[in-house]
Amino acid sequence: MQNYELTLSATPSQSFRCMKAANSLDIDIEKKLTHHFSVDADFDSEFNVGLIVGASGSGKTTLAKHVFGDDCFHEHLDLGRPVIDQFPDDMEYNDCAALLIGVGLSQVVCWIRPSVTLSNGQRVRAEIALHMAHDVSGVVAIDEWTSVVDRTVAKAMSHTVQKHARRNKRRFVLCSCHYDVIEWLQPDWILDCNKQTFTV
Repeated sequence: MQNYELTLSATPSQSFRCMKAANSLDIDIEKKLTHHFSVDADFDSEFNVGLIVGASGSGKTTLAKHVFGDDCFHEHLDLGRPVIDQFPDDMEYNDCAALLIGVGLSQVVCWIRPSVTLSNGQRVRAEIALHMAHDVSGVVAIDEWTSVVDRTVAKAMSHTVQKHARRNKRRFVLCSCHYDVIEWLQPDWILDCNKQTFTV
């Protein structure tokens, strides 16, 4: 186990409106804009699926970058191209289709039109499928991946990601503000930013 300690802070603007808003609160605004995080965790052991969970602003993304490096958040989706054309060239069409269907992007018309025309939820699903298709070495972190989809789709995405990670010996770290994904992901470890706890 190793201790991970982070302090997130922001300096309030001195504009009239910000000062008026800050003065309307009966709190120490400097203290409110500082979030300290400290947890003992083991990220060195073998794992396939890790989950960092907590409220927005609790430090999930910052912690993931601190532990796994700034480049752990890969982006594959090219908005100018259809998603079906963005899978590796050596990947069979049926395997591409299976990944897209697995993450809940089952409408073929969404696969063949420019990705820029997809909704936010459709783009997230396409991005997840591409994450699974591209064999990136090391840890792949995915941020707020179920925030813009309904819970049925979130469940399907969770099952697909965790099965893919374990079957292919990949390492995914998922950051989410939703606790319901724990049941569906069955993560090897959970870091709760709200409680500042690490459980295996």
